[in-house]
Amino acid sequence: MLRPAEAVFEKTLQGFADHQRARRLVKGTVRQRLRIARQVQAVADGYPWEPVWNRALFDRWSAMLADSVATSTMRKYQNDLAQYLAYLSDPAYEWPQVCQELFGTLATFALRDLNAVRHAQEYIGKPSGNRPLTREEIRRLFGGMEPEIRRLRTEGHKGALTAARDLALLTTLYGWGLRRREAARLETHDWRRQAKLPEFGDLAALAVRWGKPSAGQPPRRRMVISVWPWAVQTVQVYLDNVRPLFYVDREDDGVMFPTERDEMISERAVNQRFQHWRELAGLPDHLGPHCLRHTYVTRLVESGYDGQFVTDQAGRVRL
Repeated sequence: MLRPAEAVFEKTLQGFADHQRARRLVKGTVRQRLRIARQVQAVADGYPWEPVWNRALFDRWSAMLADSVATSTMRKYQNDLAQYLAYLSDPAYEWPQVCQELFGTLATFALRDLNAVRHAQEYIGKPSGNRPLTREEIRRLFGGMEPEIRRLRTEGHKGALTAARDLALLTTLYGWGLRRREAARLETHDWRRQAKLPEFGDLAALAVRWGKPSAGQPPRRRMVISVWPWAVQTVQVYLDNVRPLFYVDREDDGVMFPTERDEMISERAVNQRFQHWRELAGLPDHLGPHCLRHTYVTRLVESGYDGQFVTDQAGRVRL
């Protein structure tokens, strides 16, 4: 080998990638972990079996991340690196023997050797930003939407159609406890009938196809049973009278919440539309659309629904 150190490093990455795929991790997760390993190698200007890969390196690399990523993201990156180091030091994969024979050294790494961010508390994000809304805040948010929609229609404003769609969108987030991506990627065929809920017609249940996955896994699917009659009524009015207006000049593609640019609404746009209505209602700036999901769970619990039912409805959720 002309460059044995570089060649062995690439071979360890290839083996690590195979190891990760054998655990059925998705390609994006595997690529991310390989990227982190290469990033640290570049920072170290050396290879994992060399003395330069020590705690001082991990501190320096983590410090470089500290000002640019959230604490939870930095912890994830540190865990990605730890996964690679654990693989590299596992005798079952023979890399310790190979590096010892070729380079005469191999540091023994373990998770505890990393100077990593710890779980000092159960949640390290900003809980106030995703807290449930009070009943008064819900009244102000949704209570101000219909008058604004009527005003825009009266003035012939082109934003009236988007505003009417937003009412159905935020109602779906709140009424079925969805995340942004889950709602943004809905299609009309995701709605289901339920024999035990004939009063809800075609909107008795919602098949969620883009639920939050476990690390390296495909999106989780779940079936959310419709609970609130007012939410079903709002969405039905939208499907009957508002959504068809997006398809006056084009073929219906089945997207639940289309835009005037003939495309599916994005997660970023969900944030922007919620921000618009939040400001109109005078709600705190730190609130985001995910708070509607937390409000949904809270209302189910307050209404006396069984804990297992709440878990099944919302999927993975923190109470």
